[in-house]
Amino acid sequence: MKKIACSAALAAVVIGCFLTGGYSLSVGGKELVLNGTGARSIFLLGSVYYAYLYVPESLKGSGGTEILEADQPMSVILLIDSGLLTREKFNKAIREGFEKAAGSGYATDQAEAFLALFGDMEIKKGDYVYLNYDPASGLAASHQPAGGAAKYYGAIPGLAFKKALFAIWLGPNPAQESCKAGMLGQ
Repeated sequence: MKKIACSAALAAVVIGCFLTGGYSLSVGGKELVLNGTGARSIFLLGSVYYAYLYVPESLKGSGGTEILEADQPMSVILLIDSGLLTREKFNKAIREGFEKAAGSGYATDQAEAFLALFGDMEIKKGDYVYLNYDPASGLAASHQPAGGAAKYYGAIPGLAFKKALFAIWLGPNPAQESCKAGMLGQ
């Protein structure tokens, strides 16, 4: 029953996002607005994914540290833009991101638990990965294959985990500076 409720809630978020032109959604009962979109790219290969950052209106235009530290609902939505990205490469990149985040003061002992949530995920171009943070329940992870139904994978509780995960893109040592700038609306 809990999975059905989570799937229904995720579907409502996705539908709401498309109906509003992708500019707003709701997480934890709080309306969020698009802060910015960044492209994660690899030299000679082009973009791997686009990362959309949704925040409460009060945080729109804030700096990376302020967004990382905020214990408010927010979301990072990844749109996969390369057929070269596999689950293994996704996991490797997230692990490396957590290591960089830890080096910048945003450590977590939940990295492997987070990656385990995606155990059976197959990634293809056009897929979405939803990373929705709600202070009441933690960081919820979901995946929607291109043209398919969304699947809720689970949640990792705590602000410290959200800070570490979001620091991959928004921290002092992000995965890619230009992606961070785009997500911050710069």
